[in-house]
Amino acid sequence: MAGLLVVRVHLDWTGPGHYEHERSLSCRVCDTATKMRDANGAACHQSCAEDEIARELLGTGRALIADERVPAPAESLREVTR
Repeated sequence: MAGLLVVRVHLDWTGPGHYEHERSLSCRVCDTATKMRDANGAACHQSCAEDEIARELLGTGRALIADERVPAPAESLREVTR
């Protein structure tokens, strides 16, 4: 049985540089509107940036990317552990 590898990345975006009050732009990852900005000033949701980093650390498809805000469906967890 393959082991289950869970990756959690949390970025601290509490600084004022991570939010632009005046305008929403398309997120560079998911293309939906956001007022959040990454460290380079590009439009990006914090959760999108966290998922992106987790995938870069372990490679796409090699880990279950955990989002603690939304419980993972039991079926998808069973598929990963097979």
